[in-house]
Amino acid sequence: MPFINPWTASSQTATADPKKSTNSSTDDKYEVVEQILNAADYYEVLGVQKDSTAEQVRRAYIRRSRVCHPDKFVPPYARATESFQLLSIAYETLSNPSSKLMYDLSPANPTSSSSSFPTHSSSTSDRNDNPNDTLQRVLHQLFIEMMDGEFQTMRAFIHALNETNPGMHISEDAIIQIELAFRKMRELLLSTHTYYKVVQFELMRLYELQLELRRLSYFDIWRRMRLSITICKVLLQLPIMINTASREKRQLPDTKNDHDEGILGVRVENALRLAVGLLETGERYATW
Repeated sequence: MPFINPWTASSQTATADPKKSTNSSTDDKYEVVEQILNAADYYEVLGVQKDSTAEQVRRAYIRRSRVCHPDKFVPPYARATESFQLLSIAYETLSNPSSKLMYDLSPANPTSSSSSFPTHSSSTSDRNDNPNDTLQRVLHQLFIEMMDGEFQTMRAFIHALNETNPGMHISEDAIIQIELAFRKMRELLLSTHTYYKVVQFELMRLYELQLELRRLSYFDIWRRMRLSITICKVLLQLPIMINTASREKRQLPDTKNDHDEGILGVRVENALRLAVGLLETGERYATW
């Protein structure tokens, strides 16, 4: 992967792919891939300004990772893989104050043999051979930040919904089962990175939803309610996804095990699915 000079603009132009879908969302992700690959510098790769904060750099990295991650492209698209690799290098460089300073001070021709700027192959190869490792580190930190007290907030929100909407009541027993699921999920994700790939896109979506909620005025009660319901729903879907993945992982290739309840158990999963269903109903009402 070539180093991108922060001082010179790229002369390349985006090349349209005749095979890509005419669907607008599909077109958008191909367009983002081309924007990344034809960026003039790492700031343009991430879509940030030079004076952006570390949090703004992380936010931009997560937002673009959701779009250009290779798993989002079926069939596989080689340029998406290349753009995701470049995005990860840009993030690794600009999120670290030392490497960011070196990048900003790099000479006009940093790819020459006389360049003192460490390239991907010399400075980041030990930690960025696989761009998914960068994403998992970021998601791990995000998960710790988002889960700190998040369940108690959601529990209070569920109780408030129960009081104001008797028709979508979530029982106390279901809430206890949900809390058990969250504790188990937290233990799993903090002790191993095995399941981050399963929930990576939902974690990124959850992060963006929380940012959107913070930007809303406190007087925008209706939109805050709608976003809060969606955030709760996405949170509840995380342990369901992990339980499903654990159930599939335990099954032998030539054996069908209909009694495997996964790491959470069927009772906990049923409570989660019930709550998600009720919140989806709440979402529909809040959209009207």
